[in-house]
Amino acid sequence: MIAPDTAGGGRDHRREAARTLVRERFGHRIRASELFFDRHAAEVAACASAMADRFFDGGTLIIFGSGLRATDAQHNSVEYVHPALPGCRALPALSLTNDAATVTGILLGDDRDAVFAHQLEILGGAGDIALAFAEIPVSAAVRRGLEAARRVGMLGIALLDGPDEGGLAADHVFEVDEPDPLVAQELHLATYHILWELVHIVLNHRGIGATPPAGARP
Repeated sequence: MIAPDTAGGGRDHRREAARTLVRERFGHRIRASELFFDRHAAEVAACASAMADRFFDGGTLIIFGSGLRATDAQHNSVEYVHPALPGCRALPALSLTNDAATVTGILLGDDRDAVFAHQLEILGGAGDIALAFAEIPVSAAVRRGLEAARRVGMLGIALLDGPDEGGLAADHVFEVDEPDPLVAQELHLATYHILWELVHIVLNHRGIGATPPAGARP
């Protein structure tokens, strides 16, 4: 049991320490966000426009990532399929990490690093979008997934926890220069939410309705 602080001085000290901690944590995140979006704002807009082009023509967004980033893939895919804002149509999207049978089956085979590439070669095609979340160093599975996406003609997007020197096979790469993985994930979260919103702004501006345009891929 913690003895009560009758004098009140200890409580005031703890409150001030908590305030200082909150100011430091929020200040760091604000600075990291400003640096990231100052660097990538134009690229985010270009990426959203390219994604909207694919969706307008009937493309599908396929998202993947390993470890903690698998949850970002799952989260992001749901937002496209079940839009939270009124007036935003559902868009085709799926997360490769959701299919436990396929993922575990490949991992039990002879080529574990093909866990994403194998699925993308089957599920993806020209006109689709591949979005990868990756920690640093980027895993062989994510690299091969992006390479497979490029081979079949998909738009490639990568959200990375830090700089990558390996030359990823992606059309749009967003590198978070941040040592704290939790802050990096927060910036990824902000980025893919901004992409989602910008995609819908572009599509709504074009007048896309409740059904795909004539001639879109099934």
